[in-house]
Amino acid sequence: MSEANIQYQRNPSWLYVGLTMLIAVLLTVIPVPDTIVHYWPDWITLVVFYWVLILPGHLGVMFGWMNGLIEDIVTFSLLGQHALGKALVGTVAAIAWQRFRLFSVLEKIFLVMVLQAVNIAISVWTSHLAHSTPIEGRMWLPALTTALLWPLFATVLDRFDPQLKRGK
Repeated sequence: MSEANIQYQRNPSWLYVGLTMLIAVLLTVIPVPDTIVHYWPDWITLVVFYWVLILPGHLGVMFGWMNGLIEDIVTFSLLGQHALGKALVGTVAAIAWQRFRLFSVLEKIFLVMVLQAVNIAISVWTSHLAHSTPIEGRMWLPALTTALLWPLFATVLDRFDPQLKRGK
């Protein structure tokens, strides 16, 4: 079933949206072994992008901004560091949701990777300005892992969503 055939009933399951965000936040703050910490995907970006694509009339820039602020708080980051990037993700998803549904899987992966790379660049830039944090090449790895995870992630959320009704 293609994403173009997936539509929501009038009242989306806000409990499911909140639950997926809570899981994303928990996956963001759990301790990860040093061997995979640089490959760990950005779960909050995935959830923000997914929900704004699915509910573009209900969610958008503010949803991204608020979840970015939550990430700033739980990771003890500079307030606004992640919020700015997540707001950008919400903006792009809100603007391009119809076009995105027509993309091939490879095009979707590429767009998610570019969005995540810009998200990382904003986060690193603000961190560097505030703390003179060194910029390293391995900081870009989550853009790749986040993008590669996108098709599986979207499929799993689609399958477990109680409010989703599939078109013919």
